[in-house]
Amino acid sequence: MDARGAGVVLNTGRVRDQWHTMTRTGRVPALLAHTPEPALALNPADAARLGIAAGSLVRVAGAAGETVLRATLTHTQRRGEAFAPMHWTDAFTGAGPVARVVAAARDPVSGQPALKGTPVRLAPLGSHYAGLLLLPRGGAAGPRDWPCHWVRVPMETAELFRLEGIAPAEAGRLAAALLPEAPEQERLELHDPARFTLRRAVLRDGRLEACLFLARDAAALARAEAIAPLLGAMLTPTQRALLLAGRVPGKTADYDGPHVCACFGVGREAVRHAVVTHRLADVAAIGACLGAGTNCGSCVPELEEILRDVRLPAA
Repeated sequence: MDARGAGVVLNTGRVRDQWHTMTRTGRVPALLAHTPEPALALNPADAARLGIAAGSLVRVAGAAGETVLRATLTHTQRRGEAFAPMHWTDAFTGAGPVARVVAAARDPVSGQPALKGTPVRLAPLGSHYAGLLLLPRGGAAGPRDWPCHWVRVPMETAELFRLEGIAPAEAGRLAAALLPEAPEQERLELHDPARFTLRRAVLRDGRLEACLFLARDAAALARAEAIAPLLGAMLTPTQRALLLAGRVPGKTADYDGPHVCACFGVGREAVRHAVVTHRLADVAAIGACLGAGTNCGSCVPELEEILRDVRLPAA
């Protein structure tokens, strides 16, 4: 099979590294800190064969339909198989839930659905741009007609939409579709069409109501964790200028990456720093130092992966 459409078996069900039920718990930002969006776990060898990079979007197609998921590469995933949690609903992604990929067949006696092993074809998707859209907490899910791939990540103070362009677009038109304005709103904007850079903030009565950031590369985007606390706040002239520069004053250096341990809110970078600084040798030592892995234990495989990564010799 060619790399653009090679087949694997898709397993769905309870997440092996964490437990998400995207109904009531889907409204709790702390539970989303571990895995903030729908993902597809692949063995690195399969990903290399298929031309799929870590963090890239993948089209997952089965006999019943298709969806788009972001690839995560892990050696704990068996070769020839991919894994996607079934709990994410279409309120969290414009691509639709993974349930649309699997057939509705079930055992006539037990009623067990045939979703534990479904043949699928995977194809890597290119990225033309990346974006962040921050709206007030409790806002509606993204509309189906947004001209890009989106996932919704509820935060403590905001609704974060991570955007990715799987087709070319013009930044100005895209901004008009994603963040329309009302006459009573004030707009701050920096727009460089040649570089596909756009930063737009919408204020009402001097308070930040929403903001949008677009760039060719996700690495050039502002950090949502630093900007989200400003929503609803009255912005000073300095904050206005920094917002358009993609920078915000505050304790941004304290952010320690995506959460590994959702129980105690321990981030990946905090674990790595502790392992290196304190020369931690195993998961038990990490638990004694940070608490990670000492409650439900679902983060233990990821802690072990961090330990292996830190121990790798320099190239």
